[in-house]
Order: sequence, then C-alpha cells, then structure tokens
Amino acid sequence: MIAPPIAENESARLADLQAYEILDTPAEAVFDEIAELAAAICGTAYAAITFVDRDRQWLKSKHGLTFSQSSRDQSVCGHAILEDTFFEVPDLSLDPRFSGNPLLFPRGGPHMRFYGGSQLTSDRGNNLGMLCVLDEQPRQLTAQQRRAMAQLADVVIALVEARRNRSRHEVLGQVLDHLRASITVLDAQTHRHLHANTAALQETGHSLEQLRALTPPQVLQGLPQARFEAAMQRLHGGARQAVEDYSVAGADGRPIPMETRWEKLEALQRELVVGIGRDISERKALERMKDELVSLINHELRTPLTSIRGAVKLLESGAAGPLPDAAAKLIGIASQSTDRLLAIVGDLLDLDRLASQQMTFRLDRLDAAAVLAQAAQLARPLALDAQVRLDVQASPRLLLRADAQRLQQVIDNLVSNAIKFAPNDSAVTLAATREDGGWVRLAVTDRGPGVPESFRSRIFQRFAQADARTTRAKGGSGLGLSIAKQMTEQMGGRIGFDSEPGRTSFHLTFPEATP
Repeated sequence: MIAPPIAENESARLADLQAYEILDTPAEAVFDEIAELAAAICGTAYAAITFVDRDRQWLKSKHGLTFSQSSRDQSVCGHAILEDTFFEVPDLSLDPRFSGNPLLFPRGGPHMRFYGGSQLTSDRGNNLGMLCVLDEQPRQLTAQQRRAMAQLADVVIALVEARRNRSRHEVLGQVLDHLRASITVLDAQTHRHLHANTAALQETGHSLEQLRALTPPQVLQGLPQARFEAAMQRLHGGARQAVEDYSVAGADGRPIPMETRWEKLEALQRELVVGIGRDISERKALERMKDELVSLINHELRTPLTSIRGAVKLLESGAAGPLPDAAAKLIGIASQSTDRLLAIVGDLLDLDRLASQQMTFRLDRLDAAAVLAQAAQLARPLALDAQVRLDVQASPRLLLRADAQRLQQVIDNLVSNAIKFAPNDSAVTLAATREDGGWVRLAVTDRGPGVPESFRSRIFQRFAQADARTTRAKGGSGLGLSIAKQMTEQMGGRIGFDSEPGRTSFHLTFPEATP
C-alpha cells in the first residue's frame, strides 16, 4: 500500500472544502439517492460520495458500505483527487498503491477489487472529493457509464453549493429579522420586492407573498411614484446611493418620518437593489430644535448685537463727543467684545448653511496674486497692532477657480490666525505657486510656536482648541478652521498644514483656471 501524496494546491483545496460547509453534516436523502443511482448505473454493489479532509476521508453518503470515515492514508479517493479525469482501477489487488490496504481488504470482510470515480470539483477548480463506485469483482466501466458518473458528480457539487447558499441565506435572514431597520431587496429592473425582513413586513402591513407583487410606492403611501423613479434613475446612472424621506402611518394614525437608502448590487448574477429604511423621528426633532436655535441666534441675538455694535462704534469714534479716559477704555473693550460675539454668531450661521447645503458657491477665475494682496490689505490693521509684517509672494498670471467671497473668507481666517500666533517683529508670508497636475497652491506661513502634536488630528473639528488658555489669550471660537475646511472642499479644493516649532504653514490647493 502507498499513502496518497499531498496535492500541490492543498491549501486552496482545503479552503474551498471548508467554505462549502459540508463536512460532518447529517445524512440527506437526495445525496443517498444519488449514491444509489450511481451504483445502479454502474452495476456495482457499493457507492459513496466522499470528501477528502486534511487527515481523513469523510463520506457524505454511502450505499452498501458500513464505515462513515477513514484515514486519508488508506483512501483510494486520496489518490483519485490528484487526477483531472475519471479515475478507474479495474483490479485494486494488482495495483501496488492499494494492495494490502486493510480498508479495502479487511480480515473477515468483503474485499474491494474495483474502484471508479468522478471528481467533485469546486467552482475554483479544486478537487474536494469523489463520487465513486466499488465492487468485489474486477471490472471496467463503459464510456456511457463514465459519462453518467461525471454528470452525477456535477449534480452533487451543484447540490452542495445550493445547500451552502441556502444555509447562509437562512442565517442571513435570521440576522436581518433581528435588526430594527426595515430591509428590503428589490429586482433592479421591475423594482418589485424579492425579500423583506420582519421589520419591513411590520412597517408595510403586508406578507412577503403580497410584497413580491408590489413596488415600494405601492406599499409606502408617503413615497410618491415620481420620487421613487427619480431615485432609481440616479442609481442606474451610477450614483452609489439614493436617499428618500417619506412618512408612514403609525399605530395611532400619526405620521412617522422615515428614510430609506437604496443601493444597487451589480456583482451578482442578478442585479438587485437593497433598501434600508429607518425611523428618523429623533433626527427630525433635532433638526427642528436646530432650526429654532438658528432662528433664535439670527433674530434674537444677531439683530440686537448689530445695533449694540453700531452704537458702541459711534461712541468709540467720538460721535457723542469726547469721552473720559476710563470710559473710552471701557468702550474699547465693549467694541472688541461685540466684534467677537458677532463673529461667533456668523460662524454658527455659516456652519448651519454648510451642513444643510444652503450655502451657494459661484466658481470664477480668480487671480491668485490679487486674492492674496486683498487679504493682506484687509489684515494690515490687525498686523500693525500685533507688530507683525505681511509679505505677499505670488507668481504673476496665476489663475485659480473658486468663489471669490468664500475664498476671501477662508484666507482671512488663516491670515488672522497666523498674526495671532506670530512673534512680534516677525513676518507672516502669503504665497501663491503653481503645482503639478493643474493645481494652484495658496499658503499662509507664520513663525509662531507651531501646532501641538496632540492637537493636530483635531485641528479641523468644530470648537477645537489646542488649549483653553488659547481661547482667552488669542480669542476665537474654534469654528474658523472647521468652516474653512468645509468651504474649501465644497469649492473643489483641499486644505492642509505643515507645522514644526518656529514655523506653521496652512495651505489651500485649487484647480488652476485657464486664461
């Protein structure tokens, strides 16, 4: 007897075998019937469906045999899976690989003389086991019998694949049924339902059989047909997701706001659309609260602050006559405080407009040198007060594409930050250069202490401050860089920074515009 060698593709073969989830499963009538049919076609007393594991051969089904598994070293199937064509041994006793094998020639039991089998091949081309027939008499199968065995082997592997898919679908279905989200699967062409989890069935009030004849607008009264068709057109046009809000009637008759995200699955034999719906009542309530807060800030804070600021500025300018030194000092503090409060209110309103996609951007061709020159001119009073020089370095005839007003707002924020942190008698540099790939780079560089390492990952987050003392000493709400990032990205640009002790540079890159 010679033990079968290990296949060159053993790792991939075993991985496929495990993936089919067939080993050590209970007996199933359909496999038993195939084994019996194979024996009848070939006229043999024995037949089996075997799978060769790492150290054993395991029989999924057997006809006439009494054992359910054996050592791989004693198996004929261990040799057979190494071949790519029908494996047949007319007389096992004459083959040195099998003569003397105690499994085939046991004491006091029937001696196996004949073996013939077709490989059970995975969809990746790895032989996992055999559909085989055995007999106590030497023989040879006809060509017709061999073809029938090959066809039956194809049936076996198809059944194994179907069994695995069915098992996985059952597990997936159980998982989906335990989710609170409403999950539906649609045919990508007809848009009719193919599957729905328990939450979806409860939401629609239909059985799965009823749903399969309907499309989402036919069961969700709050979702108009036109809006649903527009969402599907976006998916078919290449959009990754399509999102729609609608309402369904609750148990008490009150409308419940819902949101469904549809996504197209194309890497399948059949194109599908998966919808995930969820109750967005809490989100809508938060949105209402946010709208009320924004309205409060805009009308109840901004308007009176603007009036107070105007009055304070008049007093500061001497419109009401000369003020005593102590009063003038207090008016100056009030002027700075109202400026800061109005800036914070403006930042909050900008954040809301950005988040709700209500801020409009008009992209035009802009001269980089002119943009930086204007920023330097606007920041000059602040720079003089901080004893900081402004140095503009811009290549001539360098055009970029951005929104003039929003870009100026972003650069003003970067320049004011640089001035705040720049040492006395140092320079803040505003530079514009051309980058490879059709980009224009705007950079604002200061010689300040640098951005702390621990703060760098949070620098563009809302209300982010490196240190609470920074807010008191330098002023600011922690919103400016977050707004700058969102504005820059919505204009099609990028923002970043480089920092080390003694040097920090914030840079913007925008697409270059043609003259």
